[in-house]
Amino acid sequence: MKLSRRLFISSAAVALTAPAYLRTGLAQSAPIVIGSMTPLTGGGGPYGPEKSDAHRAVVAEVNANGGVMGREVRLISEDSETNPEAAVRAARKLIDADKVSAILGTWASSVTLGIMPLCQEANVLQLFSGSSDYLPDGDSKGLIFNLQPLNKAWAVALADLAVQRGFKEVAFAGPKNDFAASMGESFAASLQALGGSIVGEPFYYNPGQASYRAEAEQLIRMNPPAIFMAGYVTDFIPVYRELIRGGFTGQIITLSFAVGPDFKDAVGSAADGILHGSPIPPIGKDSYDAYLKLVGIEPNGQVQNSYGCMAYDEINLCLLGMEMAKSTVSSDVAAAIRQIANGPGDRVTTFAEGKALIDAGKPMNYDGASSSADFQENGMLKSRDFALYEIKDGKDEIILTTTSDATK
Repeated sequence: MKLSRRLFISSAAVALTAPAYLRTGLAQSAPIVIGSMTPLTGGGGPYGPEKSDAHRAVVAEVNANGGVMGREVRLISEDSETNPEAAVRAARKLIDADKVSAILGTWASSVTLGIMPLCQEANVLQLFSGSSDYLPDGDSKGLIFNLQPLNKAWAVALADLAVQRGFKEVAFAGPKNDFAASMGESFAASLQALGGSIVGEPFYYNPGQASYRAEAEQLIRMNPPAIFMAGYVTDFIPVYRELIRGGFTGQIITLSFAVGPDFKDAVGSAADGILHGSPIPPIGKDSYDAYLKLVGIEPNGQVQNSYGCMAYDEINLCLLGMEMAKSTVSSDVAAAIRQIANGPGDRVTTFAEGKALIDAGKPMNYDGASSSADFQENGMLKSRDFALYEIKDGKDEIILTTTSDATK
């Protein structure tokens, strides 16, 4: 679903052509500008489009039904390129030129952390899906909300999976970025708590290389029974190929977003046996099905668009926060989001349902398409469901599901 160029420019065109004595009134009803910064290229490229599609779909529906506070919502989309430097340039444009009230949709933790100082300085809200344990450290104003569990939660689930399969000695490898560094620390701590240990030192490599043969050979020389690879699909594919070519026969454990269709198409039957895990949306729940249908996907009882559903929650929470606060002032909106997400109040799953309660003066509790969306004081999720899988015959076979409580 795409918004027309006419819709994006209509308010600006009216303001420019209106007589001077009308412009004050127009300014009061000027569009609310939101930045959608998603990874359309780079390591997160397979997942950025579903995030941006969710943002656009919700905004189109909201605008078709009167907007927020009676104002049109204008969505400005930028590609983070899964690269902090590119993201900082895009954020400067969104903040300085477009005057956004919020930036939504960042995926890589390094990108989210990279633009956070700019957002903090400009008092711009951030709603995103990131997992680095360092994410809360950059926020001193209470202006961030994360729809993804942190690495501490991922690591507990994946370390438990490794030990259940008999692997207490595991090597760790990942790209040199905030996400992998945080994941390495958390996985090592979780494995140690279960009586295991990391083989050698955690191994970090530079992403985007022409060849990873040297990296694979170094990992093979460590002779670990298993390797936990915390990479993106773009670097995991070539590293894994080199491991196979080099004769590695141990267990590979990784993250589900690294072994999606692109990975399976690239390596074929060599994918079989890989263990992986990820947070999962509430499959079969009305909130999740409503999101899928909004973006034109028929629910099939499986995990579909696992990042798009987070983006759906990002934009709904942001716009509901503005509607409840009757403001785009970031501190007011952040306070409203906490009320909306954590309740107590009547359950809502869409902007329309929430707005009806706001108009009636009733409290609400937003139940998301990706999770219950209950937040801690630092803007991180209180809990999230995980699924653990093994690839068999080219398909993900579920081993178990678990809930990780981030408050413990």
